[in-house]
Amino acid sequence: MARKARSGGLRVLGWVGWAGADAGGRILLLTLSTAVLSRMLSPRDFGVTALVLTVVAVMSVFVGAPFEEALAQRKALRRKHLEAALAASWATGLALLALSIPGGMALGAFYDEPEIGWLLPVAAIAMFFSGHSDIATALARRRRRFNDVAFANLAGHAIGISIALAIAFAGAGLWALISVRLAVMIARAFLLQWRLGVVILPRWSTPHLRDLSRFAGFSFLDRLADNLIYLAFNNMVGAVYGVTTLGYVNMAMRLIEPIRGAVTSTAHNVSFSFFAAAAHDHVRLKESAETIASQTAFLIAPIFVGLAAVAPVLLPVVAGPGWEPASHIAVCLAIGGAISLPARLFYTALSAKARPEFGLLASVLGFVATVIALIVDSSLGPISVGIARIVGDSAQAGLAIALPAALLGWSRIDRLRAFLPPWALAGAMGVVVWGAIAVLQPHGDAVALAIAVPLGVAVYALLLRLFARNALAALLGSLREAEAVRL
Repeated sequence: MARKARSGGLRVLGWVGWAGADAGGRILLLTLSTAVLSRMLSPRDFGVTALVLTVVAVMSVFVGAPFEEALAQRKALRRKHLEAALAASWATGLALLALSIPGGMALGAFYDEPEIGWLLPVAAIAMFFSGHSDIATALARRRRRFNDVAFANLAGHAIGISIALAIAFAGAGLWALISVRLAVMIARAFLLQWRLGVVILPRWSTPHLRDLSRFAGFSFLDRLADNLIYLAFNNMVGAVYGVTTLGYVNMAMRLIEPIRGAVTSTAHNVSFSFFAAAAHDHVRLKESAETIASQTAFLIAPIFVGLAAVAPVLLPVVAGPGWEPASHIAVCLAIGGAISLPARLFYTALSAKARPEFGLLASVLGFVATVIALIVDSSLGPISVGIARIVGDSAQAGLAIALPAALLGWSRIDRLRAFLPPWALAGAMGVVVWGAIAVLQPHGDAVALAIAVPLGVAVYALLLRLFARNALAALLGSLREAEAVRL
């Protein structure tokens, strides 16, 4: 059993490393586009489009989220399930597209930004392609075609961002920001279906939709609660501080959220396939969860702690002058990712066991905690958004540790022992890097960043060798074996 669990961990690390190239490519493309657009557009432009795109993100949950997890985890999947899911997705999308016209006008009137009335319906077209991509991704996950998903993601971003930059240089700045998501979703949907070699067409079937209903409902509510956090962020910030301040918040999210999204989706999609294979063997699932979650935590935590430490110099390098207020928010968003993302794999294991309600519970708890924190600390200014995110992320991680051991056979103390060392070592590394940044920043942001990043890598490797030798040996051994298998 232990050998199977370690094999699962090996393959996950191999795929995470391979998928990391795709994630890194997408992050680089988004960062380059942000570097260009931030120098062409104002914080107000970013604030207006943030309002629009968060509404579209929530609408897209209704279109695709109910089906991806339900299709991915179903034991017996037929083409009719895929076709019925796409038919329901498009029907929902048509209804929401119709609502986006009066909704855009109302939102524009509330914020005194009439452009929103046109921007929202056009941006909402992305829903149809987002839903199609979610359904195709479910099929790819079942077939473990992660390479095809990665190709579609990376190529779709390359095509979409190129189109958006062309629009920006043509002088249509707001439309450029809107077109990033729209063009990426269109390209990704076509590319993924082409790579899979399966044409999925919509065909309504009530019995097949009923087969997906229970799991689809929990999955939908989970992702809805998660996206409502962003909607609450943007609308509360826009209403309290104004659209310009919202632009600063959006810039911080542009720095951190692409990395957070890439890490989250890669870790969830890859580990889910191994958890699902062990779902009916309680001992094997427990061992897989312990091995995969603990090893992955040692990789995830330092990424986000390192981001938090370098954010004060990274953001000016990426966005240019005039965006300094966003750096403090970016620090908080990165700290929240370091806290919550390793623990989220516990919910992934439960979801593979057909218990998605706990992921939903975590998202709802995080949403409630975030909103309460936003209200309580609103007097602090824009930084309150970042603090609220740390509170919400901490609530989700706390629940992952506090849930009963009987759910997975993994005791609370063992869960804490799995996550606490990565958090502690990453935190120690972050303190060293933060100190180095403080010393080096007078010499320039780029110089400080160039020295701090390799310093952080070296310090973390040393800390692993001193205080987590077994974990380091397991990681290096898995990576070596994964490279041998690849070759």
